[in-house]
Amino acid sequence: MKLGIIGLPGSGKTTVFRALTGGKDPGETKGRQEPGLGVVMIEDERLDFLVDRYKPKKITPVHVEYLDIAGLTGTAQLAREVGDRVLAHIRPVDALIHCVRFFDSASLGPATPLKDFRAVEEEIMLGDLSVIEKRIERIDKDVKRGRKELAEELGLLEQAKSLLDDGKPLRMFPPAVESEMLRGFGFLSAKPELILLNAGDDRDSDRIRVTVEELKTVVEGLPDVTADWIYADTEAEITRLEPGEAQEFLEELGLHETSKNRIARRSFGLLRLIVFFTVGDKEVRAWPLRTGENALSAAGTVHSDMQRGFIRAEVISFDDFRDAGSMAQAHKVGKVHLEGKEYIVRDGDIILFRFNV
Repeated sequence: MKLGIIGLPGSGKTTVFRALTGGKDPGETKGRQEPGLGVVMIEDERLDFLVDRYKPKKITPVHVEYLDIAGLTGTAQLAREVGDRVLAHIRPVDALIHCVRFFDSASLGPATPLKDFRAVEEEIMLGDLSVIEKRIERIDKDVKRGRKELAEELGLLEQAKSLLDDGKPLRMFPPAVESEMLRGFGFLSAKPELILLNAGDDRDSDRIRVTVEELKTVVEGLPDVTADWIYADTEAEITRLEPGEAQEFLEELGLHETSKNRIARRSFGLLRLIVFFTVGDKEVRAWPLRTGENALSAAGTVHSDMQRGFIRAEVISFDDFRDAGSMAQAHKVGKVHLEGKEYIVRDGDIILFRFNV
């Protein structure tokens, strides 16, 4: 799962990056034109339990990749130039984390979160519009010359353009992500988005909650958009502390866990991801999978050979395994069940794939 952190210059994106990646400095991986990259392993008590039971040689949790991407201009008129230089880095990501400033700045002045949010959203939509207009111009001539196979794509692009012309993001146009003809464009306004309010330490919880609700009102009715908040400056510093000290600091702030864990979990939910497990003495591993995917897709997530030669899946829920205490006991009490390729995988399933190639 790859998440791109975007926002206006001065919104605190790099500080948010450090807070979400446990203190990693994006400068360690960031070139002049390249975004910073940080990888975070997702904590999961279920994985810890399985590791304790199997004591494998290798442990592989689910991970999240964060990209710290150069600040957008917030000037919609420049979207076409920015699209080539900056927005191209965002197109491959699975979802956006839109960092919005909620602290006063000596150089930028008082915080204007709603205004800043709208400026970036408009720039993103115009970036998509630029891509669509160029493509329409290219294939419209071909369709008129008789290339009928491009007519369907042209029709979809024209629908997408109409939506953007009305100031609406492509999240409201399912073909933007579902159609094979459009999916490859990586439209930015079609990506799931977590609006992350970057609050200053002087903002109390009530002010933060009100502002988060105002942002939610702005995007009300839009699919795949949610909002949360973070004390990025403070949490970036907390990452430097020992675990015991860090927990005390969090409790003083009225927080039960780090934003690193909370935001990763929210991102999983935003992308409608679940986790299934494969276990053994060699490796215990957690795998991400889209909600609603079947056993055949899960097998392909592990290895293409498993998908190609799929025979059946032996499945047990994590809760049933934990109650049984071992796989042998789970078999004995009838908690392991055999499933075919159409079985819909559930969060926490432990799966052994039988295959032949």
